[in-house]
Amino acid sequence: MNPERREYYRISENVSLDFQVISEQEMQASSLPTQFKVSPFFTLLSQLQELDTDTTHLLRKIAQKDPTMGTFLEITTNKIDAIAKTIASHGIEFDDITTQEINLSEGGLSFDTKRQVTSGEYLALKLVFQEACIGLLLYGKVLYSSANEDDQGSSNVGIQFCRMPESSRMIIARHIIALQSKELQLQGNIDLD
Repeated sequence: MNPERREYYRISENVSLDFQVISEQEMQASSLPTQFKVSPFFTLLSQLQELDTDTTHLLRKIAQKDPTMGTFLEITTNKIDAIAKTIASHGIEFDDITTQEINLSEGGLSFDTKRQVTSGEYLALKLVFQEACIGLLLYGKVLYSSANEDDQGSSNVGIQFCRMPESSRMIIARHIIALQSKELQLQGNIDLD
């Protein structure tokens, strides 16, 4: 049985990914990885995503009591998101991180790499979902690293997220749901033709 947890929905997607092997002590020393140089735009997007996650429940409550106010606040939130994403899309640099396909769930991810990684190691991870303009800094533990037969020197690595903030988990969950909805819409359009 694969040691990776399978209780979450999974998607495959191209993302910009960077990682560094760290010690368990480094992971325990900070709630988020500090190993990466990130632009102020990356930080801005991360903060807005967390605020959005924190306010979603409140917005729903307001909308139930006062639908007009709820609609107004939702439009305002969408404007702020659009402005932030436009600014950030011109400010985040992707030069120092590679874009590759990963398999993602709320509990972890798997990806191929030529870098040496062994089971049990801890990683600091930097993920940038370019199309959605989402950036996350997370910790993970390597559950497995197995050599790919079809690619010399490449391994498939499975990561379980560690010490992940609830806001980051919700961002990933919403992103997965959005991609699944998009896939279903595309399948529906294909089936109609």
